[in-house]
Amino acid sequence: MFIRPCYRRKNGKRHAYWALMESYRTERGPRQRVVAYLGQLDEPDREGVKRTAEGKRGARQKRFFDDLRPSWVEVDVKRVRVENRRDFGGPWLGLQLVEQLGLKEFFQGVMPAGQEDIPWSLMALVLVLCRLCRPSSELHIAEHFYPTPDGEETFVLCRSRDRREKEKAMHDRFEQRIEEGLRRIEASCQKQRLEPVVVAQRLGRLMGQNSRAAGLFHTEVKTAADGRATLDWKKIDTWRDWAALSEGCYLLRSNVTDWNDEDLWKAYIQLTEAEAAFRVHKSDLRLRPIWRQKEDRVLAHILVCFLAYVLWKTLGQRCQRAGLGHEPRRVFDELGKVQLVDVVMPTRQGTEIRRRCVTQPSDHQAILLSHLKFNLPRLPLTDGA
Repeated sequence: MFIRPCYRRKNGKRHAYWALMESYRTERGPRQRVVAYLGQLDEPDREGVKRTAEGKRGARQKRFFDDLRPSWVEVDVKRVRVENRRDFGGPWLGLQLVEQLGLKEFFQGVMPAGQEDIPWSLMALVLVLCRLCRPSSELHIAEHFYPTPDGEETFVLCRSRDRREKEKAMHDRFEQRIEEGLRRIEASCQKQRLEPVVVAQRLGRLMGQNSRAAGLFHTEVKTAADGRATLDWKKIDTWRDWAALSEGCYLLRSNVTDWNDEDLWKAYIQLTEAEAAFRVHKSDLRLRPIWRQKEDRVLAHILVCFLAYVLWKTLGQRCQRAGLGHEPRRVFDELGKVQLVDVVMPTRQGTEIRRRCVTQPSDHQAILLSHLKFNLPRLPLTDGA
């Protein structure tokens, strides 16, 4: 037996494979026949080729092209959705700088792993990246950077009679202020010749100072035939109906999925009581919180801030070498807009295909990445990427 190279065009593409050939004798002389085709075979086909090459009977391979089943499913494009949007560009850019400086190896060397589930070296890296991307407390990191593994959340719609009366009184007060202000502007337009720009500026200040009821009014500044400005305004009934329906309502959001609505609401009330206690300590008792008290914790906090500053200066130097200026803030903010999303594709068979992907960079982001010589991860990402 011997092999022979073969080529075939299918769907506009040229495919290369091998043919396992066998020579045999006939009355008209030697002939050759194909025993098997060798390409990207699955396990049964590979076993069949092996059995045939060994001369065993009963070994038969499927046709190389005709009987292949396509590995695709039908996706209901109308129900494709995106879930769990997360900031990706900032932490990813920080990791590129960490790799450039070798900080990951440095942390692993000075913080050997022990019996903890999450190594201290990894937590130090998280603190530095969070200080670089969004300076805040460790509580903010726990609440906003680490959602539940499955991404599920619970939303509870609450209604309060006292809150409804309060919000209604606020809407009525702001509505009265806006209406009185509009009448004054309207009277000024009738008494004197005002430029449309001046009227628009007064209108903008009025709406900005009473924004809670600004959606109730539809205003339009026009120019009369003699060049003076006129003001037309009216109230929108649909906004009033929505305000009346939503007054006193608020939404509780939690990553706890195994509690009922009442337990979640009670936990929320307890949090408000704790916040009130902190306000008493800071105001009435004149006590101010101190972030760090022990010397080693103060030094650790300073080290985290210093390392974040090192990453910042490294990005600045890289921007300078790439011809992007000396200030990396604009570059960091622009690349920080890149997000990580979960694309959910429902199939016709009733199952769902879920892929974690990085959003496509915009033209401006692509130019920055090209100058900095950074490449975003290829898609899709696995859970461990």
